[in-house]
Amino acid sequence: MRALILTLRTIASLALVALAVPFLWATVSGDYYMTVTGVSMKPTYQVGDVLVVQQPTGEELSRVGEPVIVSFTPGNREEQYVHRVHELVPEGAVLKGDGNEVVDPVPVTQDQVLGTPRWVLQGGLATLFRVSESWAARGLVGAVFLVALFVPSRGRTRPRDTAEPGTGSGTGSGTGIDTAEPGTGTAEPAVRAEARVPALAGGASGEHRA
Repeated sequence: MRALILTLRTIASLALVALAVPFLWATVSGDYYMTVTGVSMKPTYQVGDVLVVQQPTGEELSRVGEPVIVSFTPGNREEQYVHRVHELVPEGAVLKGDGNEVVDPVPVTQDQVLGTPRWVLQGGLATLFRVSESWAARGLVGAVFLVALFVPSRGRTRPRDTAEPGTGSGTGSGTGIDTAEPGTGTAEPAVRAEARVPALAGGASGEHRA
């Protein structure tokens, strides 16, 4: 049971750290996360890939071949999509999806640019990220962590049997006198020797009075 509780604590702690990392990174760097929902950028980006989008610098539309995240309405992430700079024009650039056969019909301007991909999360890593962003996953991890935190990892320990001072476990221990166990006969000579002392003393005093 103790091993199970410790394992749950470790897993829940690691999961909490994993949940906190994207939030902390976005807070520190100013990046945000975009999930690819279309097929226009295949095979570079697949549906479900997660792009870590860095803030624009103002030079994104000056380099042919640069993938950029843009929106139809400046600043509106609800309309965002990712395409690649195909051709430079005076008002901005003409974009084209890697999986499209034709270019986009309308050029985009710099104020429509939301950023460029810093990194891309693909496959299982992207799936884990999307799951971690759900409130259900966050609540489950938090509940497991709280349960593992407050459930004691050790059972109650039995108090050890302790002897009272001076009693000892052996016969005569704590008294300073070694005594023999009953029936051994080892103490009998000493008893007889002590019994002879009064007799001798009495005999000597009787001879003195005669």
